[in-house]
Amino acid sequence: MIEAFSPGSVTLFFEIKDDKKDPLKIGSRGVGICLSRGVRTKIQRSSKIEVYINGSREIQTIQEEISRSFGFTGRIESTVELPISQGFGMSGAAALSTSLAIAAFLGKTSLEAAHTAHIMEIKRKSGLGDVATEYEGGITLRRKEGIPPYGVLDRIIHPPLPLYLVIFEEKGIETKSILADPEKRRKIKKEGHRAMKKFLKAPSLENAIRIAREFAISTSLLSEEAKNFLELCANSTVAMIGNSAIIFGECKSSILEDYRVFKVGVGPRAHIVSFA
Repeated sequence: MIEAFSPGSVTLFFEIKDDKKDPLKIGSRGVGICLSRGVRTKIQRSSKIEVYINGSREIQTIQEEISRSFGFTGRIESTVELPISQGFGMSGAAALSTSLAIAAFLGKTSLEAAHTAHIMEIKRKSGLGDVATEYEGGITLRRKEGIPPYGVLDRIIHPPLPLYLVIFEEKGIETKSILADPEKRRKIKKEGHRAMKKFLKAPSLENAIRIAREFAISTSLLSEEAKNFLELCANSTVAMIGNSAIIFGECKSSILEDYRVFKVGVGPRAHIVSFA
């Protein structure tokens, strides 16, 4: 049995860049934060593909599609540590942890695993830059869209800090529904380009948070409740794309008491946990 871990990730702001034909060159530019919680996936060879997510048998999953793309048959068990469809990159983390574990079993490289996971995310329209961020780890600046060697990633240097993930509504937002909407895509491309141009002049974490708050409002990718929350907590911004927020550092406990909250840290890059 092989176990792999991929961090979850929160995108602060992004620019859609999906006009290429090669999926490895498609993605987004922007800033992403890897999380200390994500998806842990164990695989074991057997005669058929079986996928279990948090103990329940599931079908038509991204794990199954990745398994088929590798020609691997076996039992795949994923433990998802954060809510789905809330902007925490769980789809990308599931794809990348599964891909890494299978690649390790088959004697392939981590970059091959990242390519497979990224292609599957693009194919399913479940994400653009999550896999690239989670493959790199830390607080990531996606300077050029796509997955390496085509995508270009950098890291933002930062001191240690706690992060809090705040859920506004249990019902999340499917990334696919946003990426498929022509008007929302147009606005994201315009505001994402503006955000990246502004950020690259002063690429600091403080500037990323400020620009992310502006991006959320200018694209209308936030609810009224989220907007009110940002006014109460100046060191927070919306997680893209979801009914949730991320807080950098501490926030008054009285502001958080009515919400479901996860305390996390900045996460490492995706990696193999164990061989057995």
